[in-house]
Amino acid sequence: MKAWVVREKYKFYSAVVFAETSGKAKSIASGIDGFEHADFCHLEVRRVPRMDKYYKNGKIELDWGNQQDRVALVKYCGFYCERVEIEECKNCQARGFCSNWEESEE
Repeated sequence: MKAWVVREKYKFYSAVVFAETSGKAKSIASGIDGFEHADFCHLEVRRVPRMDKYYKNGKIELDWGNQQDRVALVKYCGFYCERVEIEECKNCQARGFCSNWEESEE
């Protein structure tokens, strides 16, 4: 199964979904949270082969709420939080790979 980054043109939100083709990736994305109101024609997909290894049978997308998935999304796809909350960053396992992470001075 192939991994694809999906985003809606001119929007912040992105996701990684698993599908055999780019068209199927767009179709899957149109049914997940974050894209439910997106115009199918405005969805953009891009292959990310290094994310293929995170596929598990039946898994259709990587979950930002899962810390292991989040590390992969940040480390290999450049994902980051839209709004940075330093307290949340301190507990995030992906902070070492995050371009927005700055340790606060104590």
